Amino acid sequence: MANAEPLELIHEAPRRARDVLARRLADIVGLPSSRLTPRERWIVADLLFDILKASDVTVRQRCARRLAGLVEAPGRLLRVLACDEYEVAEPILEDSRALTDFDLLEIVQAGTLQHRMAIARRENISEIISAALVSAGEPPVVECVLKNKTTALAAPTVDRLVGAAQDEVRYAALLIRREELRPAQAFRLFWDCEHAERFQILERFAVDRTILIDSTEDIFPMVSKEGWDDPLVTRVLRYIDRRQRNREAAGLSPYGSLEGAIDAFCVEGAQQELVSEIATLAAIHKRLLLRMIDDMAGEPLAILCKATGLKWTSFQGLWTGLGRPAQDDSVEPARKVYDSLSVEKAQTVLRYWNLTFEDAERR
Repeated sequence: MANAEPLELIHEAPRRARDVLARRLADIVGLPSSRLTPRERWIVADLLFDILKASDVTVRQRCARRLAGLVEAPGRLLRVLACDEYEVAEPILEDSRALTDFDLLEIVQAGTLQHRMAIARRENISEIISAALVSAGEPPVVECVLKNKTTALAAPTVDRLVGAAQDEVRYAALLIRREELRPAQAFRLFWDCEHAERFQILERFAVDRTILIDSTEDIFPMVSKEGWDDPLVTRVLRYIDRRQRNREAAGLSPYGSLEGAIDAFCVEGAQQELVSEIATLAAIHKRLLLRMIDDMAGEPLAILCKATGLKWTSFQGLWTGLGRPAQDDSVEPARKVYDSLSVEKAQTVLRYWNLTFEDAERR
């Protein structure tokens, strides 16, 4: 018994052997296809898989670093290491080009926040992977996805993020910079933005309709002769039309005009009858006008005034009728919007909003 090895050395030898064996197997797996057939690679990978299941973190880390740069690394082995503890998975998540979308989906679902953050930083993430990352609903991951300029976003993913921006205001500034953002989405996003982001949306998406107007001018008389009986054509032409106000309603209104109704609003305040009358005269949905009235920043009401050809004094009348001071600094953002938009650009925004409210009512 005097010559027996210490107990710790007896346990140390198998660990060293396992470490060396794992390295050797990882080296073999990493050989180029000119030296290793696919079948041989699969067999070695299966053996390495069994070794790694019973190995400590250090061995798994070393193997992950070895496999991270291999284009022909076995998928099963990569997925297992990529779903491992983050300190093991990190090099594969950041560097491996061999991971497929299927692999990444599995990691998104099985991994931790750190795993998903690492995937969100990868280059050229597909629409499928970005959708999976966003669906987890983790703000740090979502922000990382939006900041990654090489990530592709599908339209439904952008829709989801526009809706989420109501609760996560930080999304708005990032969404505005994305090329995938479309006008309808941007004008929905507008309501949940601060002034700086609202102004960016208007600068980017509030376009005039000159080409549309010139190209369809002869269609209006045709549709009029047909009695405006095609709802689809009517809907499109209402978006294109130069006129915003409802002139027929003005002839029947006890206030005589939109200006007259706003003068009464300034005195009487937001009476239901007056709100309905102003919405009718401005040819917009009443719920849209109520949304504008509830907006404490004032830019939507400024857009309404510009789109309908009202002077700034009409905005002040609306603002005063709501019990808000019309001369303090709080109306500066609204004044900036009013002064910067042409009538046609303001109409573009207003009509997008109105179509949204009409569609919601039909649903």
